[in-house]
Amino acid sequence: MILLAALLAVGPNVHGATAMKPVVCRPVEEAKGKTGADLANAIEQMGIQFSRANYVLTAVLPGDPPIACFSSRADSTKLPMGAR
Repeated sequence: MILLAALLAVGPNVHGATAMKPVVCRPVEEAKGKTGADLANAIEQMGIQFSRANYVLTAVLPGDPPIACFSSRADSTKLPMGAR
């Protein structure tokens, strides 16, 4: 029982690089029902999260919630074969 708890606390064992998608689109749930500066701040916060993973905001689709699309800044030719 203790061994099982210790294994779960360590977390998953991840090997190698993860795949980089060229474009990722996500709904901005925090922007639901907001307008103006509040809407811009919610989209900007999501942009900050994605910029840490080497993505840049490329499009915002209107709606409630709006959908933000990000494209990868990584050079796919320099990624390992499994991460393309």
